[in-house]
Amino acid sequence: MSGLFRTALSVLAAVLVWGGQADAAYPDKPVKLIVPYPAGGSSDLPARIYAEGLQRKLGKPFIVENKVGAAGTIGAEAATRAAPDGYTLYCGPNSPFVLLPMLRQLGYKASDLTPIAAYGEVVYAFGVLSTMKANNLKELQAYAKANPGKLSYSSPGAGSATNLRGEAFKSLADVDITHVPYRTGAEAIPDLLGGRLDIMLDNIYLPQVRMGTVKMLGVLSERRHPEFPEIPTFAEQGFPIDLRVWGGFLAPAGTPKAIIDVLAKAVNELNQEPDIIERQIKIGWVPFVASPAELLKQMEAELESYRHWVKKTDFKID
Repeated sequence: MSGLFRTALSVLAAVLVWGGQADAAYPDKPVKLIVPYPAGGSSDLPARIYAEGLQRKLGKPFIVENKVGAAGTIGAEAATRAAPDGYTLYCGPNSPFVLLPMLRQLGYKASDLTPIAAYGEVVYAFGVLSTMKANNLKELQAYAKANPGKLSYSSPGAGSATNLRGEAFKSLADVDITHVPYRTGAEAIPDLLGGRLDIMLDNIYLPQVRMGTVKMLGVLSERRHPEFPEIPTFAEQGFPIDLRVWGGFLAPAGTPKAIIDVLAKAVNELNQEPDIIERQIKIGWVPFVASPAELLKQMEAELESYRHWVKKTDFKID
């Protein structure tokens, strides 16, 4: 067998891995994961969990780089401008692509990134002090109607996707609840516990729920939270708000499909590992498996949903 023929067979074998798509040479150097939010936050922790897992699976370091600012758009734009070679990836939530381009002029659009795989859905919820008399969304609605403007809810920033979810609830419930923006969700916890904030719309108060100081009135997801199956969804309580929040990996448009497939296979395998599932749930994320094509279809549907709620609530960045 000639050396040239052996080389051709080697190349063919490389592209036949995982359904004929994978590139056996990738990665051959460290991969950078751009996280558009601060270190230690609810969007940073999953990136570090998966960076460890991807290094274990693919044999090269996956390095988290936090590019913070402008509600996530600085990091998102940096990812869109990276070379489409699989060595710089976006790793974070979907809001910088499905919402923010509708609200401001940006240097990128959703189609500038190609979805790879999700690391999980974040289960946002209305959290209130355990001493609040309302035990579900209908009771909260009744109290808010009887006391217009008295209640307040938090979000990690005016114009954020969380802010939109709060305004969507207000629209459906026909209530007057004051929005209080914070720089991060974590900053709202002391005000919630101190009684200076009535409702926290987030997921990072889960330790307080486990301790019994905070209770959840409803979860903003398609399914109930696996750790709190007794808490009904917003839709189950008559408030269907289809503003799904997930986090995952996206690559610059034009990245070879072979590389996308290698990464998607590795991430989705991690999504099914019991240790990864447990670690993700503990920090508020629920892993799910989706192919790049499925994730792209989901993103397209989300764009329509976010567009609907932006219009319905006349949502703007103050």
